Formats: sequence, structure tokens, C-alpha cells
Amino acid sequence: MSAIEETRTAATVGKDTSDGAQLSASAGESTLPQLPYADAVHRALCAIEVLPDTVETGVRVETLDGQEDLFVRVEWMPGHDDLVPDAVRTAGLTVQWSHLTGWSVCSGDELAELAVDDLADPDTIADRCMHAVLCGLECDCDKQPASRWERAAALNAALTAYDEREENGR
Repeated sequence: MSAIEETRTAATVGKDTSDGAQLSASAGESTLPQLPYADAVHRALCAIEVLPDTVETGVRVETLDGQEDLFVRVEWMPGHDDLVPDAVRTAGLTVQWSHLTGWSVCSGDELAELAVDDLADPDTIADRCMHAVLCGLECDCDKQPASRWERAAALNAALTAYDEREENGR
């Protein structure tokens, strides 16, 4: 398989939710309402050929009171060929979104917040991932202006519905 075929294959992996202008009506009741956002971030990464080893989305218990945290995790494993700084190549790189805390990036013991909206445009996230892959967590390069995802309002409503469902024990 050529590199071009691999890129095309990577771009088609996962659930495609790009056809609709809005999230599905059941997104607020969905187990993973952030899945369309994760898909959009993955497509944006594939478009600029910054291909992670894994893209995960899920739910985890994050707080002592048992509050659930919806997350998206994008990871480049240690030794990944695209990781440029030696320290990042050795430790790997993880870019992560939490519906409780927003976007962060870590490599080894280093952790940093991404200076973007909690529901940033996937192209903005892909740009920040590219900079972290090429320069590490403390990148001083000029970056594209951060913007909010065009479907952020729908996702925010779905996340609110998810939290309310959780609070009501459903």
C-alpha cells in the first residue's frame, strides 16, 4: 500500500457524521455525544497529513463524586516518525479534550493547556497538533487564529443534555 493509499484509508476510518448540518436529534441522548467532534478533528488531521497512532473517544469517571467526563484523545506513540523534537519523540504526544476542562497537550511529564476555545474548530485543533508534533509543547511559531467550531452550539446542547441525564440517573 502506498503512502497515498494509506492516507486515504486513514481519512475514511471511523463513523462519518459530516453529511448533516446539525448533530442528530438523538445526540443529546447518545452515549458519546462528542463523537461527531472527534470525527471532525480526525478528518482535519488527515487533511493536513498529521496522522496520529490513535484517536479515542469515550467516557470516564473523573471526579470523586462520580461525575462522568466525556473525552477525545489523540495520541502519537513514542518513536512515531512524525514527532520531531527528541524529547517528544521519546515520550510520545497526547492531545486531549475533556468536556469538563477543554483542550490540553502532554508529552512525558510536560502538560500544557491549548490556548483555544473548549469547542474549537477542528482545523484549529489540527493546526495546534501539527505545531506540537513539529516543535513540542512550547511552540513559538505563528499559528492560525483560533476559532470556534461551526457546530459548537449543537454539541454544547448535547453535552448539557448528557450532563442533565447523568444528574437524573438515566
